[in-house]
Amino acid sequence: MRAAIHIGLNSGFVLLFFILIGVYTTFEALTLGGVWLNIQGATASEIAAQVPTTFNPQFSRIVTAAAALIIGLLAARRAARPIEMFLRAVTASALAAAMVGLFLIIINALYGAGFNVAFVFEKVKAPTVQALLFNQPPFIGAAIWVVIMAGFGFLGALLELGWRALHKPRPLNAPPSGARNTTRRVQIGALLGVGIFLLVAPLFIGVYWNQVLGSIGLYVLLGLGLNIVVGFAGLLDLGYVGFFAIGAYTIAVLTSPNYPFGWTFWLALPAAMIMAAFAGTLLGIPVLRLRGDYLAIVTLGFGEIIRIIFKFIPVTGGPQGILNVAAPTFTIPFIGHTVEFNSSTPFWYLIFFTCIIIAFIALRLNDSRTGRAWMAMREDEDASEAMGVDTTRAKLLAFGTGAFFAGLGGAIYASRQQHIFPDDFTLLVSINALALIIIGGLGSIPGVIIGSVVLIGLPEILRPIADYRLLAYAALLIVMMLVRPEGLIPSARRKLEFHKDDTELEIIESS
Repeated sequence: MRAAIHIGLNSGFVLLFFILIGVYTTFEALTLGGVWLNIQGATASEIAAQVPTTFNPQFSRIVTAAAALIIGLLAARRAARPIEMFLRAVTASALAAAMVGLFLIIINALYGAGFNVAFVFEKVKAPTVQALLFNQPPFIGAAIWVVIMAGFGFLGALLELGWRALHKPRPLNAPPSGARNTTRRVQIGALLGVGIFLLVAPLFIGVYWNQVLGSIGLYVLLGLGLNIVVGFAGLLDLGYVGFFAIGAYTIAVLTSPNYPFGWTFWLALPAAMIMAAFAGTLLGIPVLRLRGDYLAIVTLGFGEIIRIIFKFIPVTGGPQGILNVAAPTFTIPFIGHTVEFNSSTPFWYLIFFTCIIIAFIALRLNDSRTGRAWMAMREDEDASEAMGVDTTRAKLLAFGTGAFFAGLGGAIYASRQQHIFPDDFTLLVSINALALIIIGGLGSIPGVIIGSVVLIGLPEILRPIADYRLLAYAALLIVMMLVRPEGLIPSARRKLEFHKDDTELEIIESS
């Protein structure tokens, strides 16, 4: 039970942190329907007109239930027996709720004694405390917190039990079963469901959220390329934004009316990708003997050099950048209808299908002989070279392939924005791309997608809490890295590195 208590205490502090910075205050004023209207781009008056009901509760209730489910999952995942799973989940979630309830009782007592707590904690006002106590007497409100969170923590343990049933390890001496096929069918069904949702959703959500979806997709493209360099080959590249910039500037120069070329988007796109891949290969040549921190510093310098070159040479417009970058047009075969890319919706579909193609290519590369060479080089470069792996060729291929994908992302970005400036390609872009593959799981293609959603989409979801959204987001990242350092959806090898002892224990128990 020590692990459950530890998770409960940490989760309780996180919930208290959210209360102190005003997350609950903001979400208490929003209903579930109001949040959905906000996603659709409704006006502020339409959002404010939403009245809380049983089927349209305050969004803070949804956040509380989701937090309890996550706490239950985390507490139950290391338990061996079902009864122990439920006991740990209920204990952890109830302990977190008890901490919140005790805090609210103390704050309510201070307000009752005449102390102005809001003078110290601006977001913890007396009406907020009453709302958090469900407008009940303090001890009853605290008890409601415990009951609700313990119940959803129990559901979290139930979800963990169901997940284990789908992924139950097969004993070594047992005949093959259909469990693996069932799991694969579930995964394929989930992917199809998400894909259909992403195809349909842009038709119903607002322009702003379509723009957010496009930004997430662009970072998925960047993450898939950087994942080849860092996740597959183990080469720490902090100048990845340089290839992104080369792709963007190449297509801008070739398509903008300010230059004499006048190419169309589709004609200039391969040129942008090839230029970026050529730059990646050139960068790989002088850094072949560098590893680790030294490689990171050199690639960081490369990214900054590219940005400064574009900023100060007149050919690329200098600090003023390049305007009027051409947007693509697409004629649907057999129908003859021409799609003009003059809004965020057609660009989202372009980004969506491009991500599918690039993810398929990355998946095939990972399973190929080249992918196995990258993996061997990542694990131990000296040993792989001694076993016959051509590390020079493998490194150049990794840099070139990753840059190729970055050039594609940069070209779509420039066309989508229709203007580019040197300050669009700062070190922060490389840091974000690296962070999303670490959060999702190094070497994991689904992890890149989830990491992009968390890193790019979550700050936009937290936008209603205004100035505190980045603070809350940073706290969530810290908690995530503490409880799941291997990433949200790690590759099998990466997961084995972090949970080697657990895997050995499972093998011993199953045998």
